[in-house]
Amino acid sequence: MLRAREAAQFLRPRQRRAYQVFEEAKQGHLERECVEELCSKEEAREVFENDPETEYFYPRYLDCITKHGSPYTKNPNFVQCVQNLPDQCSPNPCSKEGTQVCQDLMGNFFCQCKAGWAGRLCDKDVNECSQKNGGCNQICFNKPGSFHCACYSGYELSPDSRICQDIDECAEADACGEAHCRNLPGSYSCLCDEGYAFSSQEKACRDVDECTEGRCEQACVNAPGTYTCHCNGRGGLKLSRDMNTCEDILPCVPFNVAKSMKSLYLGRMFSGTPVIRLRFKRLQPTRLVAEFDFRTFDPEGILFFAGGHQGSNWIVLGLRAGRLELQLRYQGVGRVTSSGPIINHGMWQTVSIEELEQSLVIKVNKDAVMKIVVAGNLFQQVRGLYHLNLTVGGIPFKEKDLVQPINPRLDGCMRSWNLMNGEDTTIQETVKMNTKMQCFSVTEKGSFYPGSGFAFYSLDYARTSPDVGTETTWEIEIVAQIRPATDTGVLFALVGDNHTVALSVALVDYHSTKKLKKQLVILAVENVTLALMEIKVCDSQEHVVNISVAEGGATLAVDGTKGQSEVSPVELQERLAVLGRRLQGPLLTFVGGLPDVPVTSAPVTAFYHGCMTLKVNQKALDLDEASYKHSDITSHSCPPVKPASP
Repeated sequence: MLRAREAAQFLRPRQRRAYQVFEEAKQGHLERECVEELCSKEEAREVFENDPETEYFYPRYLDCITKHGSPYTKNPNFVQCVQNLPDQCSPNPCSKEGTQVCQDLMGNFFCQCKAGWAGRLCDKDVNECSQKNGGCNQICFNKPGSFHCACYSGYELSPDSRICQDIDECAEADACGEAHCRNLPGSYSCLCDEGYAFSSQEKACRDVDECTEGRCEQACVNAPGTYTCHCNGRGGLKLSRDMNTCEDILPCVPFNVAKSMKSLYLGRMFSGTPVIRLRFKRLQPTRLVAEFDFRTFDPEGILFFAGGHQGSNWIVLGLRAGRLELQLRYQGVGRVTSSGPIINHGMWQTVSIEELEQSLVIKVNKDAVMKIVVAGNLFQQVRGLYHLNLTVGGIPFKEKDLVQPINPRLDGCMRSWNLMNGEDTTIQETVKMNTKMQCFSVTEKGSFYPGSGFAFYSLDYARTSPDVGTETTWEIEIVAQIRPATDTGVLFALVGDNHTVALSVALVDYHSTKKLKKQLVILAVENVTLALMEIKVCDSQEHVVNISVAEGGATLAVDGTKGQSEVSPVELQERLAVLGRRLQGPLLTFVGGLPDVPVTSAPVTAFYHGCMTLKVNQKALDLDEASYKHSDITSHSCPPVKPASP
C-alpha cells in the first residue's frame, strides 16, 4: 500500500481530470466519452477522497451522482443538482495567511492571493528575491508572503527601501578620536601620520617601533613617527640607497697618493722619536758631513740629531717658523742660532751641514746660512774608538733636555741623502721595504686624512665675559677648509665621558628624516641633527664650512650659504642646554673621526677621508700639537687630486 502523501501525489493527474469532469457537468455540456477510470462511484470516490482540497464539496457532489447517475450520462437533472450546490467558499478552502478573498464559482472556488503568495489555495510563498534580487541593490531577504531589502555594513536604506546608500561615519566627531577620518564606500578608515598606527581601543595614534620589525641591517634607533638605521662607520660602511642596508664607503674623488721609494718621510712617528737611528764608529778622529734634499710645509720640527749622549757634545738641526734652527751643546754649554731663508714652502731645497776643525757650516742650496764656532768634536772617543750617533726625524732623549723646547714632530720629506760620505746604504733598503716610511710623490699644503684614523686635542671652550666679570660662558666657532675624497665622515667632534658625542660636524650622503640620498654637511648635538646644508662633495673643489654654536643659537654655512635648521626653536634650546652641561665636564676635541663609540651615538661615525685644515675659535689647529694623531694622517701635506681622464 502507498502512504497517504505518496498516494496523493500519484492521484494528482486524475484529480485534475475529475475537476474537469465536474466543471463540464456543472456547465451542462458534457460531450466527451466517459473516461473509464472516472465513471464509477468508486473511482470518483477514490479521486476525491484522496484530495483534501476537494473534500469540502465531495459529499454534496456524490449525492448528485447517487441521485442522477454519472455526469457523463448527460442527465439534465444531474446538471441542475450540481448548479444547486451551496457556496463553495464555506468553509473557506483557501489559505488564510495567503488569501485576499475566496470566490464561489458555483461548484468550484477561486482563491485570490495576496501579494507574495501563489498556488490554487494561495498557500505557496512567492520568492521575490529570485527575480532581479527583488529590486534590492544589495541584500534581499525573502519571508512568507513578502520580502525586504537590507544593506551591508556601512550602508543604509534610502527612502525607497530598495537602494543602499553609504553612511558617512566621519560625520561623527569622535569616529577616529585624534586620528584623521577618511570615509570609504561602506566603511571608513582612521589615518595616522607615517610612523604611527591607529589604536581602535584608545582612538589615538601610537608610534610604530620599526626597529622591532628588523628593517635595519645593523643598528636601529626608533623615534616618534620614524626610525633611523646606522652602519658601522668606523668599519668603512654607510647607509645604502634603501636607507636600511649598509654599503662600503668608496672614494668619489681620486687623490694622487703615489709614493716615492727614494724618499724618507720624517713625520711617521707621532711620538717624536726618530724614524732612523744610525751609529758610526771610526778608528781615527772624523768630522760630520751630511747633505740631503728637503721638502716641507711644516713650520716647526726636527730634521736630525748628531753627537754623543745627552751630556756630551751634540747638535740638533730643526725648523722654527719656517727657518733652519741649530741647537748645540758643547762642553756643557748650550746655544741656539737661526738664520737663512724660509724653506717651508713645499719646494725641494738642498741642505748640508759640515763640521770643520773649529766650526759648523750650514748651507741651503749651496749658500752658507750659518757658521758657528764650536769648541770640540761631535765624534767622541769611547774605548779607543770614535763614536757618533745620528738620528733622523727626532732626538734620542727627552725634549725637555733641549737647549730650547721645540715640537720635534716634522711633516717633512728627505731624499738624495748623503750621510758620512755615503755610509748609509741601509736606509735606502729599509725605506724601500716600508711604504709608510715613504713620502707622497707630490704634495700640496694642508692635512691629509686617509679615512683610517683621527687626532684629538684637549681644548677649553669656556670663557669669562669681560662685561660680567666672573660669569663663564661658552662658544664654539669652527672654520673647516675641506677637499673630500668621500661623501661620509666626521670632520669635528666633542666627546665626553662614557664616549658621549656632545657635538659633531660631519659629511653624510643622506637626509635621515626625509629618507633621501643627498650630500650634506650636518651639525648635531649627540644624535640629534640641529642644522644641515647641501654640499657638492665630489666636485674635487675646496669648500669652506663655518660653524657657530653658543648659548643663544647655532648656525652652519657652506661656502657662505647658510644651512637650514632641522629642529624647532624650543628643541634647539633644549639641545644647546645639553651641550652646555657637557662642556662643563671633561671633553676631548676629535678631528677626522671618533673613538670607538656606539654607532647610534652620533649621525655619523665614519672616518673622514680627504684634505682638511681647521680653525677653532680663531686659532689654527696644528696636528703636530695634538694630544694624539694617527700615524697615517699627514699634518702639513696633502696629495693633490688626480687630473680628470680625457
